[in-house]
Amino acid sequence: MFKVVTLLADSMADTFSHSPKLKVVLCLQENGEALHRILDEYGYLNHVWKPKPTGKMLALPFLNQVNQKEVENMLCSSLDFEIQFDCIELERAETSNNPHEQLLRVVVTWLSSFEISGRKAEQFTGVIPRKWQHLGDLVILPETAFASGEWVELFDGRAKDELQELWNQIAQSLGGKRLARQHPIAKDKHRTSQTELLLGRNGWVEFLDHGVHFGFDATKVMFSSGNVTERRRIGSITMKGEVVVDAYAGIGYYTLHMAVRSQAKHIHACEINPNSIIGLEWAQKANGLNKQITIHQGDNQETLPKLYGQADRCHLGLLPSSEAVWKDALGCLKPEGGWLHIHMNVHKKELDEWQAATLETLKKYAENHGRRWKITSEHLELVKWYSPHVWHVVLDVQCREIKQEAYA
Repeated sequence: MFKVVTLLADSMADTFSHSPKLKVVLCLQENGEALHRILDEYGYLNHVWKPKPTGKMLALPFLNQVNQKEVENMLCSSLDFEIQFDCIELERAETSNNPHEQLLRVVVTWLSSFEISGRKAEQFTGVIPRKWQHLGDLVILPETAFASGEWVELFDGRAKDELQELWNQIAQSLGGKRLARQHPIAKDKHRTSQTELLLGRNGWVEFLDHGVHFGFDATKVMFSSGNVTERRRIGSITMKGEVVVDAYAGIGYYTLHMAVRSQAKHIHACEINPNSIIGLEWAQKANGLNKQITIHQGDNQETLPKLYGQADRCHLGLLPSSEAVWKDALGCLKPEGGWLHIHMNVHKKELDEWQAATLETLKKYAENHGRRWKITSEHLELVKWYSPHVWHVVLDVQCREIKQEAYA
């Protein structure tokens, strides 16, 4: 079970006795890799200082300007092991282990070639990113990276070769070969990625996620690294012998984990975006799942009714809401019932109210299908903060047939 402990100032005084002290999160060393990855993905990890083993624990530094409560809330939705907070002394990381410092050095060197230095250079270096995403050898910067007024003005009129040299050095400093910049997902029915390729010939990426092969074009298809804990969780649920319907399969974010790790008997993957299907078909072959997955291309409000009565489980992985297909998802379950995994964005103050309202809605839909089911909420997973005060949640719902004799 996830647990947070805030240590008293002198609780580890024998181990850490020197100042200055820095804010750290501690966990058992066996959990250090998972904690390091999550802190890094969310841009909270302080790369300037080395992680420090102490006994059975590992201390990982987080940025001083980040509020501890913010880090705690994020970790609460991402981890399933105990952590602690404290302030301790750490050693400065070597330059080779500090990607942010490498990035800073590259930018400063590039700026100096245009005789920009000192306080003037700080206007540019003060807004360089502390957070980025790796997909294979492609580094994806946040939307705001190198997009401030100062940077836009500096780039205006620069030769393409000059900019390519900067992008190349930045990619190398962050351990990549290609570079892209994130942009908001398009508000179309395909939820098209608008990621801008800055360096490289194409956006196709291939990588492993918990032992599962993924491949897709990152400039055409969205991928959320922040959902790593939910992909891990859904793949840890045993689905042997089950038929599963994934109503929003995408490139196989959850389809592949349910097929490879949960060992579902067969998965019907519904997807409308042809670019996502290219990635899903690639992964189907790469993971040896040609017979285990059937892809249904098109609007799921048309494809789901064709799967009525076939599924033991339906996965509804669309944000901000998958409510448009709840009725069809229930129709896909076998007469004896099954499971729904409902993704949703919910305000933190409305979690209980939303769960209750969801169950009532599902009961009405079940009655419309002529199903006599007991519908219960078995688990609510807090995946991550979608925005301030709004959780991305997954509600695990079980539907069980009420035997006829119970009505006698």
